[in-house]
Amino acid sequence: MNFDIDHLPFGSVRAVDGRRFAAVRFGDDVLDLAHIDAALFASGTLDAFLASGRTTWRAVRQACVDALTADRFPLEPLAELTAVLPFTVADYVDFYASEQHATNVGHIFRPDGAALTPNWKHLPIGYHGRAGTVVVSGTDVRRPNGQTRNPDGTIRFGPSQRLDIEAEVAFVVGTGSELGTAVTVDEFRTHVFGLALLNDWSARDIQTWEYVPLGPFLGKSFATSVSAWVLPLAALEGARVAPPARELPLLPYLEDGDHWGLALDLTVEL
Repeated sequence: MNFDIDHLPFGSVRAVDGRRFAAVRFGDDVLDLAHIDAALFASGTLDAFLASGRTTWRAVRQACVDALTADRFPLEPLAELTAVLPFTVADYVDFYASEQHATNVGHIFRPDGAALTPNWKHLPIGYHGRAGTVVVSGTDVRRPNGQTRNPDGTIRFGPSQRLDIEAEVAFVVGTGSELGTAVTVDEFRTHVFGLALLNDWSARDIQTWEYVPLGPFLGKSFATSVSAWVLPLAALEGARVAPPARELPLLPYLEDGDHWGLALDLTVEL
């Protein structure tokens, strides 16, 4: 990605003198968002901005476009800054959103059974992750210890031998909702600010042994790496495509009137 005027991802950075500030990325430089709204970005994070809602999101993004186009404020080289986790992670949920991914994992965990569970095509399948283990991309990750089952059926404790990575996309929720109040699928844009890249590290040998009956626990709760940069949904209008055809009808509460997905090319380098 070129991080040009059509993209402008939001994040947070720290200078060598310890000063932290919220920023929007433009090429290899960043714009200090305090130039756009000093009060909104006073914490140096995106927290208040994300909580402010869609109207503010659009206004701030347009103000950034105007300022950068007019070269109104000085930019700071990203090479002289350190990108940090840009927002407070209050909670996160990991979904089996890809049928191909769910099928591959199903073959790993249930080699002699059906890859997909019967409920997969009827409702979103996911689990709550451990918010406290979310770290910014680039953070060192320690290989976890846990129980695994040997081929002869004996149980051992020690470091994972099957550490796995996954190229995933995170949807960053900004505005919250009241406890006990449902959020409909049509309110997606009201709550979701943008997207970031994510890797929920997996210790597959630990996960396989502890998976039944309640699903992921220690095998996936030791680290989740998320990008320091969040791309607003508004920057992805041109990437919208029709989603895969549904083989089964959904219950009415899951039916969305505006069917769409995103065509994203992801690359993993080892």
